[in-house]
Amino acid sequence: MNKIVFDLGAHWGESIKFFSNSLKDPENWNIISVEASDLNFKKLEKNSLNYSSIFKKIELHKKFAYHKDSDISFYEYIDDYHSAGSTYSKEKFEFNSRKKPEYANLAHNIIHPITFNICSEYKKACETASEIIIKMDIEGAEYEILPELIKLLDPTKTKYFYLEFHANRVGVDASLDEKYRSQISSLGIITKELNNILS
Repeated sequence: MNKIVFDLGAHWGESIKFFSNSLKDPENWNIISVEASDLNFKKLEKNSLNYSSIFKKIELHKKFAYHKDSDISFYEYIDDYHSAGSTYSKEKFEFNSRKKPEYANLAHNIIHPITFNICSEYKKACETASEIIIKMDIEGAEYEILPELIKLLDPTKTKYFYLEFHANRVGVDASLDEKYRSQISSLGIITKELNNILS
């Protein structure tokens, strides 16, 4: 039995912990965790070891989840407290600096991670997996990915889609949140807000 969780924007492995408790049969699930930040990835590697015996497999990718192969500039805050705000979005990076003065002078790196093409990976997964869960917390890139990924969603495979939107941080119309949520729900897929689950 092959079941897959795509953990997009894995940070330090908080979703791995969540799914270890929420899945009825975690021993049948493969977790594919994707995290672009070098610093976050090191903590993800360490934390995931605590759950390696619970799942069928945990697969870690130091990549940026996207819908196509592309050259991405990723802004990585280097301190633990602000690390969750690391982002590919220059708009979000500049927004943080304007709205929260402490961000303006924060030390950060600009890296160019390899992309993890979720559209092609999802299509491949549909060929072999009996069930697929998607968790997406990718700091604004959801507005570029979702229009393409929604076209591919198979409700016979995917029953749950966990999302966090960032409209107010990346300068897009907040009505897009409900638009994409409704499009996913119309397929019969249950959407859940991540900030109500992982906080």
